[in-house]
Amino acid sequence: MTGVRTAIVIGAGPAGLATAVALGKAGIQATVYERGAALSAAGGGLTLWPNGLTALASFGAAEDVRAVALASPGTAMRTAAGRLLSATTGPELDRIGGQGLALHRADLLAALAGRLGPGAVRFGRRCAGVRSGAHDATVVFEDGGEDRADVVIAADGIRSRLRADVDPRPLRYAGFAVWRATVHHPLPAAPGLLTFGGAHQFGIWRLPGDRVYWFASAPVADPARAPVRPPELFHTWHDPIPELLDVTTPAELTLTGAYDCPPLRAWHAGRVVLAGDAAHPALPTMGQGASQAFEDAAVLAAELGSGTELDTALHRYHRRRRRRARAAWSQARMLARVGAWRHPLACRLRDTMIASAPAGAQRRQLQRLFTTAGEEARS
Repeated sequence: MTGVRTAIVIGAGPAGLATAVALGKAGIQATVYERGAALSAAGGGLTLWPNGLTALASFGAAEDVRAVALASPGTAMRTAAGRLLSATTGPELDRIGGQGLALHRADLLAALAGRLGPGAVRFGRRCAGVRSGAHDATVVFEDGGEDRADVVIAADGIRSRLRADVDPRPLRYAGFAVWRATVHHPLPAAPGLLTFGGAHQFGIWRLPGDRVYWFASAPVADPARAPVRPPELFHTWHDPIPELLDVTTPAELTLTGAYDCPPLRAWHAGRVVLAGDAAHPALPTMGQGASQAFEDAAVLAAELGSGTELDTALHRYHRRRRRRARAAWSQARMLARVGAWRHPLACRLRDTMIASAPAGAQRRQLQRLFTTAGEEARS
């Protein structure tokens, strides 16, 4: 396999668009195929952390994304009654890498797509499969059409259609569902907030333009049968949770089950390589999905643009990224387990653990997550 000049990216989500931007910066012509008719306006808010912003800066997209985001002046954790368990201020975050940003997914997609040339994203094309050859790969679409490139990048999300070609292990349900919404509702400046109550959680992040992104999670046996709205018990929690629920219309709500799968043994097979949630499906509890995807985009583009043969470049991409991606996956799963505790004694223990955790240890853990120095430990 020789060096890469052209690439096809499957999926116009954050991972796919960022990868296309990074590839263009590396001198590789990338075409993005998206099954939808346009960039998705659905979905809620999301958070970006210093590691994701560092990756975006490496291929020139950080300032465009910052322009549609709002910095959060720290983070906090509370009980359902409102008692503060833990807080990290904005200046403290600045000392370990920087504050997090919150933005709407649609604004992020528009910012990334704005860095691509006309016609770089082609809509209404659903990938049916890929044929990997000795010199190129052919994408076959459900409408019977085909396209060909040196490499195909599957950035088609947690339910990636192409992941089974690389590693067939299935997703596994984590036992809880997540309701999300973005509403127009002015709130005073406040840290990004996560509230615990039994096996339930509620998060609040302010977005630009007097918007608020909120999410609620609760144990659900079958997400396909979950109620349209979050459980009523959230209306008894501290302010402003009840008012946010009251101003949210059914049309503003989305509901998804929480899934992940054990770390994949490989991220590529032949001329197909995975990126973003397709490569490392993780639970949403760390808020690292987009940031990890942008790290993928930066490293993958750097390796594909290095001039080395494709197989070597893909092996190096996986080697450079697997430890950090696995660490984020592991922390997300651990937080989900602790957040699912139900017994009152266990919940009191959790609150005590959060409240008494040494501040220095918490900052060091965040710094390891936020820092990409050394471009992911090589092994």
